[in-house]
Amino acid sequence: MLEESTFLLELRSLAERGQHGEMLERLATLPPDELERRTPFALLAAEAHGRLGAHAEAERWAVAARDGARKRGERHAELRALSYQGAIALERGDGDEAAQYVSDALALARELGDHVAQARCLNNLGIIAQLNGEPEGALATYKLALAAYQQAGLLRGMAETHHNIAISLRNLGDHMSALRAADEAVRIARGVGDEALAALTLAGRAELHLLLGDMDLAAAELDRAGPAAERVHDHAGLAETWRLQAHVARARGRDDEAVALLERAAMLGREHGNANTLADIERDLGAVLAARGDAAGARAARERAIALLRRLGAKKAASELAALIA
Repeated sequence: MLEESTFLLELRSLAERGQHGEMLERLATLPPDELERRTPFALLAAEAHGRLGAHAEAERWAVAARDGARKRGERHAELRALSYQGAIALERGDGDEAAQYVSDALALARELGDHVAQARCLNNLGIIAQLNGEPEGALATYKLALAAYQQAGLLRGMAETHHNIAISLRNLGDHMSALRAADEAVRIARGVGDEALAALTLAGRAELHLLLGDMDLAAAELDRAGPAAERVHDHAGLAETWRLQAHVARARGRDDEAVALLERAAMLGREHGNANTLADIERDLGAVLAARGDAAGARAARERAIALLRRLGAKKAASELAALIA
C-alpha cells in the first residue's frame, strides 16, 4: 500500500507539471488489469491521453474509471470520470454530448458538495456557451468558476479560467480588459510550472497583441509558447501556436509562409488536436487561400471548418462561414 501510494504521488506530480507523456510511460509499467482495478490510475490515464489529444484512449480509460468507481461506490471518482468524459467530448467536437456530460457532472458535484468539481464543470459550461455564441453568458459562468477556484486555491484552474475570461472579453470587443485577464493568466501559469498551461496562456495573450496590431510582441510571445508546447508534446497547443504565427506571417506580407504554417497546423490538429482549434485553423486557411485567389481551396477549408463548428454546436460561427461561401 505504501509503494502504491508513493507511485500515485509521483504520477500526480508529473500530471501537475504537464508531463503527461512521461506519466503514461510510468503507468505502462503496470499490468493493464491493474490499471483497470485501481480507479486513481485509470483516471490519470484518461487525463493524460486527453491532454495529449488521444481522445479514443482517453474516453476508454474514463469509461473504465467510471464503471469501476460505480462498482466500488467511489462517488467522487465517478464524478471525476464523468467530468473527464465531458471534457473529452468537447475536445473531440461533440458539443451536445459534452453539454450532457457536464450537466450531469455538475448535478453530481452539487449533490456531493464538491466545490472544486463544480468549478471545473462551470468552466466547461462557459466554453460551451462561448461556442454557442453567448460571450456574456460564458463570462458570467467563468466568473463563478474563478471564484470557486480562488476559494480552493487551485492555481491551474485560476489560470485556465482567466484565459477563458480573456477570450470572452475579446469576443465582446473589450480588448484592454481582455489583455488584463490574459496577463493574469500568464502570471498565474508561471507559478504552476506546467509548460502546456504556459503555452496556452502565452498564445492567448499573443492573439490579443495581434488584434491590437503589435506584431512584434505577438511574435515574441509565440516564440515562447511554441517550444513550451513542443517540450511536453502538447499537440493542440503547438497547432494553435502555428495558427497564430500564420497571422503574424500574413501581417508581414509572407502569405506563402502563412499557408505552410496553417497546413502543418491542420495536419497536426486532425491527428491529435482539439476540434475547436482545428475549426479555427481551417477557417484561417480558407481566408488566406481566398486572399490568394484559390477559390476552390478556400471553399474546401471553410467547408471543413463549418462541419466542425456544427458538431461543436457553434451555429452562429458556422452560419457566418457559410455566408462567405455563398
